[in-house]
Amino acid sequence: MLHPKRASARRTALLVLAAVLLAALLAGCGKKNEKQETGLPGAGQGKVIATYKGGEVTEGEFDKYTAFMEVSDPQTAMYLQIPQFKEQFVRQWALYKVLAGRASADQAKAADEDVKKFETDIGNALKTNADLKKTLDEKKLTVDEMKRIVKVLAAGNQIAKAKSDEFAKAVTDAEIKAEYDKVKSDYNIDTVRHVLVATTDLKTGKQLRTDEEALKRAKEVKDKLEKGGDWKTIAKEYSDDEGSKDNGGLYEKQQSKGWVTEFKNAANTQPIGVIGDPVKTQYGYHVMKVESREETPYDKLAQADKDQLKQTVVNAKVQDYLQAEDEKLDIKVTLPAEPSPSPSASPTASPSGSPAASPTATPSSSPTASATASK
Repeated sequence: MLHPKRASARRTALLVLAAVLLAALLAGCGKKNEKQETGLPGAGQGKVIATYKGGEVTEGEFDKYTAFMEVSDPQTAMYLQIPQFKEQFVRQWALYKVLAGRASADQAKAADEDVKKFETDIGNALKTNADLKKTLDEKKLTVDEMKRIVKVLAAGNQIAKAKSDEFAKAVTDAEIKAEYDKVKSDYNIDTVRHVLVATTDLKTGKQLRTDEEALKRAKEVKDKLEKGGDWKTIAKEYSDDEGSKDNGGLYEKQQSKGWVTEFKNAANTQPIGVIGDPVKTQYGYHVMKVESREETPYDKLAQADKDQLKQTVVNAKVQDYLQAEDEKLDIKVTLPAEPSPSPSASPTASPSGSPAASPTATPSSSPTASATASK
């Protein structure tokens, strides 16, 4: 329960592209010729909304692309209401097309294999999920159009993956160590007791308490514990964390990076043996006591941890590469002016899918995954 959903913002803007390119592996067949670009759904239809060295994006093709993205990840619709993010999606699409046009014969062949899988998956999803077909009809998007868009995404992904592989071979141990030094406390091994007073039901999302009510209840828990109350008794009565309420709220000898940020920070900074003030996270309020904390030196890290740190280094290099490619294209976006959304409609994070953005990662949301998750 305390593990984050891993949707925190990284660099926003163009880095949305990095996350999608690196995590997608959806499928496609990027051929190195002009027919691929002119054959895109909606190409040449409507006004030109962006120009770049060697091409343009029209309203028609962008509408098809965003429709595809909204099917892939329904949250995309929210971000497209925000002008600054909508512009970034236009830039994404322009860069996708350019990268796809650079795909070699082998890269195109690899992408072709992925598109076959996509076609199979979307076909199976349509057979069992009426809501998916309804969504496609509402967005005026056909499976054939999706496949043609996927071709570009997959071919672009092949280019990004090739760069990732290139960078990975060149990463030094010094670079990995430097990355470790930035987040050294993430590798602490902590033993923590806590009582969670949730604001919403963790299974249904239904509100349980207002923020004020949860904080008041958490302070009541802290008071009882400070007066000598038994952790097992109080956790069983007050805690909404099903994973620990029956064992006195105990999380024993766990690597702190697996916890949500606020809980992790408290576990790594709160004085040992002291019951701290309630800590607020996305789940509610936590009353915590850190029982032990042990640092993990770099030379004692597990190989899996070093591999993850290496991947972080590689991801940053790929993101820098993509940003540089974007700048070389001299993309000029001319979207119609739109009123800014109200503050309440603004998201708190970048619309990137996964902060890891690893080229070997499994996509968290694809058209078929989204479909099978529906009713």
